[in-house]
Amino acid sequence: MTPKALAKCAKCETKAKTMCLGCSHAPEYQSGDSRVVFYCSHKCQIMDWPKHKAYCKNMQRRKLLFRAALILKAAMLAYRETVYDVDLTKIEYRDGVLYLHQNQRPVSSLSKRGPFPNHITDNIDHKEAALLKSQSTAAMSLLGPLTRKLLGGVPLKIETMVVNIGRPRVPTRLVPGPDLYGGPHAVLKIERMERNETWIIDTTGCQYGFRDVLVPFAKYFIDNECRILDGPRVYDACETKELDYLSTLHIFNKTKAQRQDMRLERLTRHHFAVFVYMSVHDNFLVDSGASYKRKIDRFVNELKTHMVDSMRKAGDNFEDSEDD
Repeated sequence: MTPKALAKCAKCETKAKTMCLGCSHAPEYQSGDSRVVFYCSHKCQIMDWPKHKAYCKNMQRRKLLFRAALILKAAMLAYRETVYDVDLTKIEYRDGVLYLHQNQRPVSSLSKRGPFPNHITDNIDHKEAALLKSQSTAAMSLLGPLTRKLLGGVPLKIETMVVNIGRPRVPTRLVPGPDLYGGPHAVLKIERMERNETWIIDTTGCQYGFRDVLVPFAKYFIDNECRILDGPRVYDACETKELDYLSTLHIFNKTKAQRQDMRLERLTRHHFAVFVYMSVHDNFLVDSGASYKRKIDRFVNELKTHMVDSMRKAGDNFEDSEDD
């Protein structure tokens, strides 16, 4: 076995063990353009800063974008894990397709809203696919305020676009239910204003078997055989944007149960937005590796607790208004 090569100091090329934490572990835009830079001492790091500065700042901006993408997906998963509205009975992976078996309800009945049935699967990829099935448009609305909070201080052009996924890794289908393979899928298009870089943030791509939430634009389209169906458009969504549109369509408001579901979803979305407003502040994405992980774990756990409480309050408020 060939011994692992020792890192060399970027300044003096002697053996080094200390990496630059500012630019380490940034995502690649092109193959090999993100590297770990090592120094043998703090003195060498200071001396090398004039040369290293531009690269380090570039990688730091990429890391902020990557962290934001991960938080957006984590927030969407936490929301759906506590506000799940599918009566799921079984998850089955067969012949390259993930089947989500459900008890399909009539439009005259209220949806079952509550925690995700974790006993159905211990496969995290299957669980995430089930949580985010057919949720890309909802995610664009729900995550709008959070996206602007996280990336407000970064020079970016943020747009939303609707694409067709021509080659999913693992298609996910509801049984019974319409086969929406080849249907619209909403993603974010991110242009870094100071760099010639364009990225895709796909917070719900796990329903197609996609693991990465932040992908270079060209790579995303080539690998997934995508074509644009609509957009790109300015991303200015509030947490209830698509609900505001759906509420104008008769097909989604024909029955009392549909109107009740719409109202309850709107209330829980507002509670989510309140949590974002209270919990996400300037420099939320900036921290060391270990401290940042603890911060995000705390954020997700507190969000779940908040949403469970909001579900109860929304139900109580709804019942009180019905009595009136």
